[in-house]
Amino acid sequence: MEQVKKILEARENYLLQIKREKEKAVGEAPDGTIRICSREGRTQYYLRKNPKDSNGVYLQKDKLKLVQQLVQKEYDKKVIYTIEQELNAIKKYLLKYPHVNAEQIYMMLHKERQKLIVPIRESEEDFIARWEAVEFQGKYMDEEAPEFYTQKGERVRSKSEVIIADILNKEKIPYRYECPINLTGLGKIYPDFTVLNRRLRKEWYWEHLGMMDDPAYAERAVQKIISYEQNGIFPGESLILTYETRKVPLNQKLIQLLIQKYLV
Repeated sequence: MEQVKKILEARENYLLQIKREKEKAVGEAPDGTIRICSREGRTQYYLRKNPKDSNGVYLQKDKLKLVQQLVQKEYDKKVIYTIEQELNAIKKYLLKYPHVNAEQIYMMLHKERQKLIVPIRESEEDFIARWEAVEFQGKYMDEEAPEFYTQKGERVRSKSEVIIADILNKEKIPYRYECPINLTGLGKIYPDFTVLNRRLRKEWYWEHLGMMDDPAYAERAVQKIISYEQNGIFPGESLILTYETRKVPLNQKLIQLLIQKYLV
């Protein structure tokens, strides 16, 4: 239910912004309204400045811009009216929104009572602990390969993966490094990171494509992305992609933006 509240608050902010824009546009628009009729297959426009004037003054073709402005104004007025209706509905809902939702009742109970109860939803703390406790066998790593370690002491394959892992850790985003999954058509693969949106309890895969200026590497990377998509895993839905070349290094600000957009 907390998610519903956040969605409604975001919708409220969006509607308020649109309302301000439309009110400004209406205030700057010309006076009058447009009557549109069709005669002998031709569309005709009439300008009405007096509400009592049901006919209006015929406008020549060179007044088309005026016609568009006035028709847009009428549309904007209807948008404003509808937005006000929706804002009132959201306001009423948020005023009645309970301070405690059903999922929070369990966390308000004494620990001894919690032991005796099966909650309607596992607590975030327990859910994350269970998610992080999943055991898996990562991809083989050649002992002769260069050694890169994250702040958590995990060995990864590149400096860029160190950067991604450390930012995920700093932002308290649970992740697994090279946890295997099976893709139809490709078999077992090892996504660089399997990450968790704590709020939505949704898994994402994060692939860092670090040598996109190498033709053979780029070809394999494209094939991997296609395989993800063929298995219903799409960029921006459950797959995060970052890239770099020798001349274009990994952008740390972009990592932060991707985390804020998909994982928070």
